[in-house]
Amino acid sequence: MSRIDHVIAAGSQEVWNVRSSNQPHTFHIHGATFHVLEVEGEEPPNYLRGPKDTVFVGDDHSVKLAVQFDTHTDPETPYMYHCHILRHEDNGMMGQFVVVEPGTEETVSTTLDRDSGH
Repeated sequence: MSRIDHVIAAGSQEVWNVRSSNQPHTFHIHGATFHVLEVEGEEPPNYLRGPKDTVFVGDDHSVKLAVQFDTHTDPETPYMYHCHILRHEDNGMMGQFVVVEPGTEETVSTTLDRDSGH
């Protein structure tokens, strides 16, 4: 909980490849929307088209996502991405990112001081 995994410029778009292994996962991103570009290298079915914030990733499958990040910036308050299966989330299957003003990514600490409330 005291780390930042990614520092992202506000309003940016990134392509994320999400892969599961051994178990299916329901992948969710806070503070961003995405479009599913591919499922197992193929065009997504109709029900996966349009803006999403959660996608099911089958056992030993991959999805390619075009992630559009929010424009609200706060270098000290992270958003999460995680598996929505509570057992997985409770066991730490999550990461955190902050959204910052473009050009300030290198100035942001990737550790949080939880004693001070940040």
